[in-house]
This record gives sequence, C-alpha cells and structure tokens, in this order.
Amino acid sequence: MNIAAEYLAAIQGYGYTRTEAEFLYLVATHSGYFTQGQFLRFARVEKGGAASRFTEKVLRFRHGRTTRYGYHTLIYNLYSRLIYGTINKDNLRNRRRLSNDLIRTRLLILDFVLDHLEHQYLETEAAKVAYFHRKLRIPLSVLPGRIYKGIQSSANTKRYFVDRFPIFIPCGSESLFLPLAPTFVYCDPTEPGLLRYIGHLRTYEHLLNQLPSFNFVYAAANNTKFKRAGKFFARLFTDQGSLDSNRLLRYFKIRQLWEDHKTSALTRPDRQLLRDGDKRFHNQLFQDAYRRWAAANLSRTDLNNVLRRAKAQESRLFSTCVLPNDYDIFERRSKDYSTSQAGTISRNRSSRVGSSLASTPVPPNSLELH
Repeated sequence: MNIAAEYLAAIQGYGYTRTEAEFLYLVATHSGYFTQGQFLRFARVEKGGAASRFTEKVLRFRHGRTTRYGYHTLIYNLYSRLIYGTINKDNLRNRRRLSNDLIRTRLLILDFVLDHLEHQYLETEAAKVAYFHRKLRIPLSVLPGRIYKGIQSSANTKRYFVDRFPIFIPCGSESLFLPLAPTFVYCDPTEPGLLRYIGHLRTYEHLLNQLPSFNFVYAAANNTKFKRAGKFFARLFTDQGSLDSNRLLRYFKIRQLWEDHKTSALTRPDRQLLRDGDKRFHNQLFQDAYRRWAAANLSRTDLNNVLRRAKAQESRLFSTCVLPNDYDIFERRSKDYSTSQAGTISRNRSSRVGSSLASTPVPPNSLELH
C-alpha cells in the first residue's frame, strides 16, 4: 500500500486517525461501500469501540450514509465530495447510490484489496488508460469501454473499465506467486452460473489477446465454481492453434494481399486464416516481424527466431482466490438510516478472515484446472 502522504494528511484534517484515513482512501478508490467488519480487519483490532467510533465520525461529518440489511448488518456508503475531492478522485462513480447487486460486488472488491495491499494498483480509469494505451501502446478501440449519452446534449462520452474490478502489477514478497505482468481480478458474487464471468471475459478478450503475458485472478467466497471458471479461461485463451513458421508465413502473405486490396485472390479458408492470425499474431513482436518481412522478406530462420521469442514471452496464468465473506445479506433490507445518525452494528456474518491466492498455470493442452 503506497498512499500519497498529502492525501492522508488531508483526510486526517477532517478529524480521522491515520488508520481511519488509510481505510477511507481505499474505500473511496476501490468500492465506495464498506462494513464495520472490513474496517476491523484492516485496523487489525477485535470487535469493539474502534469501529463504532470510526463510523460515528463518518456519519456525524456527513461523509457517509448507511443502510441496514439482513442479519442486522449496516452497509456504509462513502459519498461526500469532500473526501473524493481531497484525493483527486471526485469523478469516481463510487460515491453514488448503487443497486444491491453492485454493492455486493463492491464489497467483494474491497475484501480482495484489503487482503492484497502489497500490489501496485491502477486505481482510476485514467491510470488504466495511461498504462495500456500510452505505455503499452494498445489502441483505445481495444480497451473495454461503454458509451454514455449526454443528458442535455447529443454528445456521447466513452468511459473505460467501468466495471471497477481491480487491475494491478504484482509486487512485494507475495508476488512470487504471480509473474510480473498486468493482473486482472474478477470478483464473482454467489450465484449458480458463470454467465457474468463469461461476459466479463468476453468484454476483456480483445485487450487480453493484445498482451503477451498477463495474470487473471478469479475471486469468490467459495471454491465451488473455480474449476469451471478455469476451464472456460483455458478454452478462451490457450486454444490458439500450433505456432509454426509455415502458418506465420502464410498469414503474412494473406495479410499483404488484403492490405494491397487484392481480395479477389483470397479464398474462404484464406479469410478465416487472416481472422485467426489477427488474433493470434497480435503483439508487437509479430507486428514488427511483419513489417520487416514485407520490406526484406525474412528468411525461415528469422521467422523461427520470432516464434521462439514469442513463446518465451507468453504467459497466461489463471489463479483463484477465496474471499472472506459472501454477503448474503441483501435478500431483505430492514431500515434506512440518515447520514446524521451514528448507529451501531451487530455482529457481521463474516466467515473466513483472510484469503488464499492459489496460482495455477494454464497448460496449453489441458482444461483440468483448479
């Protein structure tokens, strides 16, 4: 965890302790919602007055509001522009009221972050766009995004990474479990199917296929879907076909015909190979090789060297993470509380404290993952 000192000082200026300021920064950045149980875990204290004093401040200062859900659990929404503006994140949508479904997802996200504070997170949309587009030179059209229509004008705005799932670069001692590569996290709520997870991977598919290596972490409160999630990941990202110089050379020739507008010479299998090749030979190494081949007609030895370098670079690691709570508290909401009312919380039905991050390499010819 590396929070700028000026941000912590600014939050503390409202009357919070350093620990409380750190926690509020994490809430504002990653979720917008939290429970007293999450604060207790972060502060590493037993249940008692510390959490009550903290949440009383949040409500008294009108920085947050709260709602009571099932099992007498209070969920707090950090909504004040004062806090978000203080840390230069006043454009985040975390401060808004969300549906119960999204609140549950945000709580799962915060749980993951609290258990893995050592990593370097890309905290905002701007940071993610800067990393993938400006640093890695991936086209904006490939980044997962959504177009929002203007309310009072015909102008449209495209926002990127609107799902707010964590993306980080591994660092710290525990990063030995993950290669040094962009790491994408998906937090799955407690529902029987994998439709949302599959939709999420489809949304990120074009971006992930542009990366020579990446890690993907599937996080959930239990392991019942880990194996199925791993199988789908393997089908989507490891069934790439054989890599050989004949296939690469054929792709280069067909691509050149296409770019020279000599499409009448292309058969249906040629067009399919072109589509498959655009997905398979997408990274910068192959792009540079194509330009060199088009200019100087690379030898078979040169093409084999390109393939060896590509194979050495590629790594797509699927990992699983058990989260400490499934938040089965949203079936009924018992009472709304005003932002000025302090309130207390009865015992949260938190299950396991801490999480296990189990990394599993995805073998090219195997779908049995866990």
